[in-house]
Amino acid sequence: MYLLLIILLTLIGYFIFFISQSYNIFFKGYAPFISTGGEAIKEMLSEVKIKEGAIIYELGCGRARFLSIAENNHAGSEYIGVENLFSIYLINKLKFKFKLSKIKLLKKDFYQIDLKNADLIYCYLNNETMKRLGDKFRQECQEGTQIISQRFPIPQLIPEKIKVIKNLKVYFYKI
Repeated sequence: MYLLLIILLTLIGYFIFFISQSYNIFFKGYAPFISTGGEAIKEMLSEVKIKEGAIIYELGCGRARFLSIAENNHAGSEYIGVENLFSIYLINKLKFKFKLSKIKLLKKDFYQIDLKNADLIYCYLNNETMKRLGDKFRQECQEGTQIISQRFPIPQLIPEKIKVIKNLKVYFYKI
């Protein structure tokens, strides 16, 4: 009986997640919940210079895999994940608490946060979002801020380099 209840609750959870994702993608313009493989993230990180004490953001962090891998490979930096969806934020908050991670999670709309202290920003969003973020990056980011955008270019900026990593185009920018 308990097993049946657990299965039912799990199916209801997946259904709610699917409906909320569909609503957010089609009506709010959010990017879909897609994870990047660990090897691809390691390769992206190898393409940028991360100074000691750097402040690294992942916008629309989802599972925050980029930050988790960066934290494992670049201790001594500050890691900030920004996620607007409460369910994903809560799951990450619990996960990082149990892992004793130093990743700081913000349950906010990333358009509402100030990025002036960012040294590195990672995004895997969508075309429309990157277009809107381009203006924000130009206004708020300091000279030298590095931006990695997986798959979607920032129209207002010229990439420093473009690489194909694990069959995905990755854009590297420097303000």
